[in-house]
Order: sequence, then C-alpha cells, then structure tokens
Amino acid sequence: MTERFPVRPSTVRLPERPPVGVVTLLDFLEHRFPRVPRAVWAARCAAGGVWSTDGPLAASTAFTPLLEVHYRREVGQEPPVRTDLRTVWRDPHLLVVDKPPFLPVTPAGSFVRHCLLHLLAEAGEGDLAPLHRLDRLTSGLVLLSRRPATRGHFSRLFQGPSRFLRKEYLAVCDEVSEAPARAVVEHHVARSTTDHWRQEVVPGRTPNARLELEVVERRPGLVLARVWPETGRKHQIRVQLAAVGLPIVGDPLYGCGGQDEPEDLDRRLWLDAHRLVVAGFPDPDGGPDLDAEWHSRVTPDEFLEAALRQRDAEVSP
Repeated sequence: MTERFPVRPSTVRLPERPPVGVVTLLDFLEHRFPRVPRAVWAARCAAGGVWSTDGPLAASTAFTPLLEVHYRREVGQEPPVRTDLRTVWRDPHLLVVDKPPFLPVTPAGSFVRHCLLHLLAEAGEGDLAPLHRLDRLTSGLVLLSRRPATRGHFSRLFQGPSRFLRKEYLAVCDEVSEAPARAVVEHHVARSTTDHWRQEVVPGRTPNARLELEVVERRPGLVLARVWPETGRKHQIRVQLAAVGLPIVGDPLYGCGGQDEPEDLDRRLWLDAHRLVVAGFPDPDGGPDLDAEWHSRVTPDEFLEAALRQRDAEVSP
C-alpha cells in the first residue's frame, strides 16, 4: 500500500459527564485510550493532531461534554491483510463490496492503512462511510454510502428490524450440542463485565438480540448453517451461535479457534456475510424504489468444503 492517501481521521465524542478524575481533554484521552501513553497524546495535541470543528485542541482544554474530538491514529508496523476485495455494486449513492476475511472495514487497533476504507480510497473512492459493521475476521458483503447528503437516508436500512432489508450469513460450526433444523434464537447480549472486548449472553434479561437459524448440511462434528439476524448487536451471530452449542469454526473469542494471531492469514473464522436483499427501499431523489439482491463470492457448498479442507489440514500429521 502506498502513502498517497492520508489516514482517515478517527472521532471520539466526550460523554455528558466526565469520568472520575477527568478535568482536561488530556485526562479524558488518557482515560479513554489507556494503551496510548499520556505523553503521546500531549505530543499529538502540541503538533495540532487533535482537533474539533473549531480547530486544534490543546491538551489543557477543559473537559467539554459531548464535544466531538478528531485525531489520526498512529501505529508502527501494521499486520498483513488480504486485499482481494471485489466490487459487487456501485450506483451514485451506494457501493457494495465483497471483502475477504482478515481485512478490517475501518481503522482499528493495529490496523490503520491496512483496512477496507483506505484500500478503497486508493482506488478512487475517498468519501465512503460503512452503513453497518462487519468484523475483521468475517468475510462477505459490506454496504457503504458514497454520498454524505444521502447517508442518513440509507442508514435507515440498518436501524433495527427492517422491512426493507434481509441479511443472510453462512456459518460453519462445531456441533457441540445437536441443533434443530430451524429455530429462532433470542438472547440478551451485552458487553462482558470482565473482558471488555467480548460480548456475553445475560440470562434472565429481556432479549435484545434475535436471529433465525437453519441447518443446511451436517458433516461429522460440523454444521453448515444459514443465519438471518434481525438485530445488529456487536458479535451477535458469534455469541448467539456459541450459546446454543454451535460455536463458529475458527472463532478465537467464542469458539475453539485459539488465540487471534493477526500475522496468520491461513486459519480463518468461518462466517460469511453471504447475501443482502433490499426490497422497496425509497430512492432519496424520488426515483424508483431500490430492489436489489447481492451475493458474496462463495456458494454454500464451496464454503463448507473449504472449511473441511482447513480442518483436515490441521489434523493431518
């Protein structure tokens, strides 16, 4: 990847009330990003690398509730990523991309330039915003907005259960307990109280995560499933499938995939955002409603067979 395009700014919004002990902007940044030394944030502020809509912000700026603070993330050596993405659809408003596993959509963690948005900027798509989340380890379809003026309009597609949009995923799972041929799965999913990077099912609370599950094919110890999420909680499919005895093969957080090793581009999470169907969504310019169906590059049979080949290769002497 070249350096022709600058790193896209990241944004953090200050909360309504300051955390305990936070008085200045520098205090907040140290609290919010504990892995970044305080001196690093102070140097960024001194160099004009932290700003709001009114201009650069000094480290001594008083904590301002709800202030949006922009900055450019900096890392040294970035882990490798796969770059074999495929454009599925482009119109004046939308871009649909089929991304490979191991490629983050936006800058995160150790990945800054090694992300989908930066790759697309280098290809001439410089003003994109993803309309939904897709994990770095998940492959498949990502829908992005191309025009700021209509971004809010299209974000309605992903606001809660949508009568306009149907999302379908493929998942190859370890069958820890026997799964029904078809089921509706509901849980309350929330951030773990002990590991902030994980989600967990909270028994006894009102469900906030719902998906439909269909078993397509069984192999010894494995299940190929189609999944239709109706809500969009973080890691929802991964944590809910694990909760019903179907952890996704290769999942380092909720399954038996071992530790996530960013340098390893061979052992993947077997989850694919396989199909998006949009029906009757109003056009922002008053034209015909949007009716479209997009598929990722893999068929269900190919996806299952590839997962089986990886499993066989890992157990072979």
